[in-house]
Amino acid sequence: MTHAVLEAIRAQTDTRALWTLMQRYFQDRGITKISYHHFTGDLQAERSVTVNASGFSDEWVCHYIEQKLYTIDPITELAQSVTSPFRWSHIRDLVRLTPAQTLYLNEMREAGVGDGLAFQVFGPGLRNGYFGLGLEHPTDFPSDAVVLDFQVVAQAGHLRYCELNPPTLSPGDLSPRERQILRWIARGKSNAIIADILLLSPHTVDTLVRRIFSKLGVADRTTAAIQGVGAGLILP
Repeated sequence: MTHAVLEAIRAQTDTRALWTLMQRYFQDRGITKISYHHFTGDLQAERSVTVNASGFSDEWVCHYIEQKLYTIDPITELAQSVTSPFRWSHIRDLVRLTPAQTLYLNEMREAGVGDGLAFQVFGPGLRNGYFGLGLEHPTDFPSDAVVLDFQVVAQAGHLRYCELNPPTLSPGDLSPRERQILRWIARGKSNAIIADILLLSPHTVDTLVRRIFSKLGVADRTTAAIQGVGAGLILP
């Protein structure tokens, strides 16, 4: 069965059909809520997060997105730093919460979100993601073998999503010199140091850095490096 759904995932040619397939797979196995977050770099950056959800109330989904709760959600945050799935309800025992995160979990409980599984999926160029799978009856949690199947299918779906949504930038969008400078920016070098390394004038480097920022649509060096890695313009 897992092999069949993996083949079906590979056959999808648009993200809407892919999302429908993923929903059907999990719902057929007792999952009543599905949350999929796609990250391209810094989790705290609004532009780098895409949220898809199924089975949650419209009110909660709108509240989550409009209030940018993904920036404080401790469940998705922890999922990005651990290798094993964990239950939503265990988050208070797994991390030290900030006041904002405690408030978020209280809102989540009051909204009747319930319990579920959380785990990370991995993509190219830091295009990682998060899957949250909620169950109607938390006492009926799937076995470890079933959870492993869920991870395999979720990973395949995430990779197909990345394939269907390639980065908007390509290596050809920056000149060889601009890519070279971006690589040094990613290594933490200042404009003055980059000018010395590349035997360029500081004015030339300043001009090229501004041009890089404009092409990447960013305003700072850290975000430029993240966007460059995510687009495959530089190696992480």
